[in-house]
Amino acid sequence: MNKISKTQRDQLVGIAVGTVVLMAILWYVGVTAKQAELSHTEKNTAQMRDTLKAAEGKIRLGEEVAERLEARTQLLDKHEMYLAPDRDAYAWIISTINPFIQSRKGVNIYHYSQPEVADVGIIPEFPYKWATFHLQGTGYFHDFGKFFADLENTYPCFRVQNLEMSASTTAGAEAEKLNVTFDLVVPVKPGETK
Repeated sequence: MNKISKTQRDQLVGIAVGTVVLMAILWYVGVTAKQAELSHTEKNTAQMRDTLKAAEGKIRLGEEVAERLEARTQLLDKHEMYLAPDRDAYAWIISTINPFIQSRKGVNIYHYSQPEVADVGIIPEFPYKWATFHLQGTGYFHDFGKFFADLENTYPCFRVQNLEMSASTTAGAEAEKLNVTFDLVVPVKPGETK
């Protein structure tokens, strides 16, 4: 067999040691650097996942808020059907109150004034204007009590104010009736803006 000389053997050992050192340097420079980069990327990925989960939660919350807003908008639209219109509130009050009055016995409202529309009303900073109608009528005391209770229960946004009752000046069967004047305060639905 061929014998390797001492110089050749030293060169082979040097090459082997150099190769091992070179591989260690390449490992340190290449692999450990890439492992650090991979670790940093994994950390960023975890942070992005957390951010994504938080964003998905906010999106779900936004959808829930949108659903509640839609439901409340529909409820508001339903309640606004009972509000006086921005235009011709006088005709509206007559067409609204007359059927209500006719369904009640013993109460006769014979005078409706033109509405006085004001920004300030019962509730401060309320987004609606208020129309005040001055009404006059006659009827029996207990009939008016039922009438006012039914009116405010049927139309929860309406308010009766400045109620004045006085004895009738007529004789006979009408003598027990009262003359009544009161203000009916109604929110006004704002006009459509285009």
